[in-house]
This record gives sequence, structure tokens and C-alpha cells, in this order.
Amino acid sequence: MLLIAAFVLTNQFNGFVNIGIGSIIVAALALAFAVQCITHLAFAPLPIPLAVLYIIFQGPLNWPNVQWWALVLAAVFASIGLAILLPRKHTHVNRHTYSHSSGNEFHKHHHHSRTHIEDGGNDNNPSVSVHFGSVSRYLHAACLETVHLDCNFGELQVFFDQAQLKPDGATAILNCSFGSIVLFIPKTWNLVSNLSCTLSGVETDNPLATPTENAPQLTLNGSVSFGSIEVRYI
Repeated sequence: MLLIAAFVLTNQFNGFVNIGIGSIIVAALALAFAVQCITHLAFAPLPIPLAVLYIIFQGPLNWPNVQWWALVLAAVFASIGLAILLPRKHTHVNRHTYSHSSGNEFHKHHHHSRTHIEDGGNDNNPSVSVHFGSVSRYLHAACLETVHLDCNFGELQVFFDQAQLKPDGATAILNCSFGSIVLFIPKTWNLVSNLSCTLSGVETDNPLATPTENAPQLTLNGSVSFGSIEVRYI
């Protein structure tokens, strides 16, 4: 909003006389998204807002003319390339690679596979990372503290109904870019969402939630960009 205000005032002083209010709003949102990508070290989506900014400002700033479709196409391929080269990892966990079978179990396979899971030292602090694949994960924890979930260009389903939360609550840290994360949690739990969303959506079945007195609390932290987070109560 601050960027839009600055662009509007600048435009009144003949700063960007060829840019309309619609382009100003799009440029401000693209710049804000680019800054957010950098601050969150999420470089995969970064080429897309940069391409949008180039399309808007190449005329007023006399930049070399590039067709808009070429910029968009290059941005998409660059985002995919960065997602492959720079997947998000957690340095505090041991990395293991698995494939998903029809029996809802995970079997180890070679590290060149794009679908993999990162597990911590015990079930109370698991980590799951999915790239270019689809995975369903069932958590079995006697005292779940934290769970890290990363999803890039894929789909991740996580079931919490067989896990017990830490008495003072547990935290799920979600990072989703160009993907989908679906969480299945007991309807008697308390859910607190602190997710940061950029051109994305977070859906919850709130009417189905029936938290009990002193119910355990699950807090959702993290960010989602060009993706979706869905919470389903069971």
C-alpha cells in the first residue's frame, strides 16, 4: 500500500506519465512480492515479479524492448530451474529419500528422485519435503513439538489424527511454493494460523471444528506463494 501511494504521487509529478493507475498497482504488488521472496530466501518465484516489473517499466524507462510473452515464458522456466537447483532444506535434520507406494508406506530409493522426505531424529520433530511429486504422510508422535513441511511444485498431504501434541501445543512450519499442502487434523483441536500468503489461498473447514475444553493447540507458521494450504477436520 505504501508503494502504491508513492507511485501515485510520483506519477502526479510527471515521474511515470505513461503508467496508468492499474499498472501502478500491479507494479507495487510485484515489487512487494519480490522483496518478500528475498527476505524469505524463496528465490524460485522471484523471476515472475521481476518479469512483471520489466513489462511495465520497459517503455517509460527506455529499457530494451522485449515481447511480454517472451518475458513470461522465460520467468516460468527460470522459476522451475531455481526450484530444482535451490530446494529448501533444513540443516538440523538428517535427509533420507523415499518414494510413495500404494500401501501408504514409504520406501527408500535413489537420491536423484524428485520426491523425497526429510526426517528428524525422532517422530516428535518430523520434516517432510516434496518436490515435483505427491506424498501422503501419517504422523505417529507421542509428544509432537514441531513439524516442518516444504512443498515445491507438488502436493503434500499430512494426517495428524494419529499424533499426540505436546501439552503446551505444537507448531507446524509450512513453506509452499507452486504447490499444495493439505492438513488433516482432529476436529477437537484448536487451530491458530499465522501463515503469510502471497497470491495464494488458505482454506479451513471452520464450521466442522468442535474444539473441546483445554483442547491441544496446533499453530501454523510459515508462508505460501503461488500455492494453497487446506485444513480438513476429521
